[in-house]
Amino acid sequence: MKPLIICAAPTGGAPAKSKTPHHPVSPEAVVEEALACWRAGAAMIHLHARLADGSTIMEVGAYRNIVDKIEAAGCDAIINLSAGDDGGKADHKMRLSIADTGVEMVSLDAGPINVGNRIYNNSLAYLEEMAGRMLAKNIRPEVEIFDVGHIAAIKGLIAKKLLNPPYYIQFVFGVPGGMPLDVRMLDMCLDYMPEGTEWAVSAQTSNPDEYVALQMQAFTKGGHVRCGMEDFVYLRQGEFATSNAQSVDQWTQTAKIWGRPVASPADARKILGIAH
Repeated sequence: MKPLIICAAPTGGAPAKSKTPHHPVSPEAVVEEALACWRAGAAMIHLHARLADGSTIMEVGAYRNIVDKIEAAGCDAIINLSAGDDGGKADHKMRLSIADTGVEMVSLDAGPINVGNRIYNNSLAYLEEMAGRMLAKNIRPEVEIFDVGHIAAIKGLIAKKLLNPPYYIQFVFGVPGGMPLDVRMLDMCLDYMPEGTEWAVSAQTSNPDEYVALQMQAFTKGGHVRCGMEDFVYLRQGEFATSNAQSVDQWTQTAKIWGRPVASPADARKILGIAH
């Protein structure tokens, strides 16, 4: 079987400790958790920048403060940075600057959705400019699909030669205004994926049944998985994970039980076409 890429997302953009008391929110805690996830078997680390007070920020220096410490510890995992809008606080100019961080992967959210009472503004103009910047800097986009209509945007970027295969596409379920936590949506999305797609699932939920159902679909269909406190804060019903590494270990053990190899960072780079 194809090696399983485990992506750890140890800290999202949610308010500090809003989902679990174990959520790492200081830069030092995020670094510590990222390194523990790598040692537990994560080939990729997805990061949001945090300041000392636990608040989030979309700023190149804040990202480099965290990334430099991770890399200085000898971590060779793929560093994957969020270029989201920080809950509506970051404009397109600030988000575009994340392509200047010098990392191997940055998120590219493939279209707009309504989140609560605001629009998550991923306009076509923004997508084309960000994809072009990443292409020029040899950054592999993590293309995030929040709704099925975003598939058309991906095909448009491919037609304009702003995305090159293998495409790394992540299906995000459970964000308000996006795709519901329903496994039937995944099969439909997969039917429309371009040739040369590698894909993963992010299931953002507090319900273990929903999380396991979607991630096991990815596991058994040759996709990849994302775990960590940005998405899911439990080990099982009613039991918090006390560290992100525990969640990574769940997937390394699952892969071992069912005989699917776990991708090393080198394996993941080969699968995703990332030169290192």
